[in-house]
Amino acid sequence: MATFAEIVYSVLDLMKQRSDDAYYTEEHILFLATKMRAFLLERKYKGSRNKAFESMSEENLQQVCLTVVPSENIPSGCFGTWMQSTVKIPDLMNGYGPVTCTGHDLLCTNVEFIPFERMPYVGYNKWLHNIVYAAKSRDGYLYLRSQNPQFVYLDHVGLTGVYSDPLEAAKYSHEACMSGNPGCGDPMDQKFPLEASLIPSCIEMIVQELLGSRYAPEDKQNDAKDNFGDLNDRESRAAAPAESETRRRQQEEQ
Repeated sequence: MATFAEIVYSVLDLMKQRSDDAYYTEEHILFLATKMRAFLLERKYKGSRNKAFESMSEENLQQVCLTVVPSENIPSGCFGTWMQSTVKIPDLMNGYGPVTCTGHDLLCTNVEFIPFERMPYVGYNKWLHNIVYAAKSRDGYLYLRSQNPQFVYLDHVGLTGVYSDPLEAAKYSHEACMSGNPGCGDPMDQKFPLEASLIPSCIEMIVQELLGSRYAPEDKQNDAKDNFGDLNDRESRAAAPAESETRRRQQEEQ
């Protein structure tokens, strides 16, 4: 997989080969990379081409590391001991919910990710006493609940999935979380979450998008006509001698 920085510099190199005076910001290229990534994943895994129902490649996944703390301020109005993430979860792509939710530190186990509407009704079965449940609330935070006493000693939770904004998710990677600066730092050196076979298509689509917007004629005359600024003027000036010659010949023939 390529890094975020490699995607940006690959696009800039291709743009320089086709135009020496072209200038584009890294932020704009990353915005287009996010859009093209979503399009390619939708086409491959949800489109008609996915006839074999191919499962999502691990290269497209990201894990965000979330710090969790005890909380009793639960949006659903339920009481008891809950754990809440200190930051909001980055948005997940529609149809690609969390693949795994893993607890770290003293409770190294998988966490069952469920819809938030189910949270008030879990944890009462004695046979499922030790399961830790997690859900994303309407306020964007991750909440956890369990009857396991060790559950309150959780410090961090890893949530793996396909995020709609990979750059935002990269800010909360495991490396950033362990460094003590989640949400900060430069994620450009981290891997761009797109499988290697789709990277060339993503880069080429970004270049085509930028080249297509390089020249956009502007209609500066509000006269209910399709005027295209300088292009229309140049065409008119180029056509004027030919039209004058045609009128002259017609007059001579008459």
